[in-house]
Amino acid sequence: MSSPNNGFVPLSFRRRRIAFAVANRTQLKMTTPSGRPAMQTRAIKKSTVLFARVNQAIADRSRQYPTAVRATVGLLLVASVLSGCAPLTASAPADPQQQAVAEQRNANALYSRKVLAYKPMFENPGGYGRAQILDTYEAVLQQYSVAAIVYARIIYPEARQTLPPALQPLPAPSGPVTLAVVNRDYEHVLGMSAALWEMDMAANFGRPSKLPIPKYTGPVLIMPPLPPFPPLQDVRDPKFARLVTMTKKVDDAQKADLARENAAIEQQYAEQAAWRARHPMGQYDNLDPRTGLPYAPPPQETQRWCMMGGGRVPC
Repeated sequence: MSSPNNGFVPLSFRRRRIAFAVANRTQLKMTTPSGRPAMQTRAIKKSTVLFARVNQAIADRSRQYPTAVRATVGLLLVASVLSGCAPLTASAPADPQQQAVAEQRNANALYSRKVLAYKPMFENPGGYGRAQILDTYEAVLQQYSVAAIVYARIIYPEARQTLPPALQPLPAPSGPVTLAVVNRDYEHVLGMSAALWEMDMAANFGRPSKLPIPKYTGPVLIMPPLPPFPPLQDVRDPKFARLVTMTKKVDDAQKADLARENAAIEQQYAEQAAWRARHPMGQYDNLDPRTGLPYAPPPQETQRWCMMGGGRVPC
């Protein structure tokens, strides 16, 4: 007797993980062409309400500026997904893993504030100087880099000593922030996001990875969503179009990953149903579940006889 549920992690846990990934990836699909998992259940409901409120307001505008609208909704969604990541109190937990989780939560909270600070500049660029917009957007990218590295060091302990090449910190600008700088840094961040996704799939679902990623069994973490596209750009610009194409390639790969995981889970459910059909409930009531062998028969008592009144009677 064996159950078909012999995967890398228990089926219920896999189902919960894939539900987080699918739901949050769907939310962030409107941030950019590429969605990023952010595993927090309360954010799902918040984002759903947010969609309803902003859809009508941007309906007319979307026909004229589709790329800009995606970025607008993206800003709202990044803030929504991370809105529950309030910084913890000054009293840090004593447990090392809890300390790391608290650090990651604080990094996400700061990332959320950076995104919210950039949001009005995108919505009303005429009210801000070009340099201020670029500097604020660059700050978003820099904090994403910080939050991504903190996340990586939790699910990949070896990264606490040496970061993988794809997750090197985003270098600080050495001069004025220009369109070329934010485009370059967005491409760097896109590579970090793809590497983080691969590590997360390996840690939570046992997927193959270039790195020896151990199975992650700690608290559910929130992967920082990819920032919106760089500002002050035209989709007809070949340099910007290249970033859109690269982002879509990452998005398509993640769609395929989620589809494979969902198919594997559905197959496990089908195998469980088939196993239950072949083994009706009660069929193995006579078997010891600890050994899979029949229970030992109860000991038979030997009848004792006694003499009474010159005859033999049961004692």
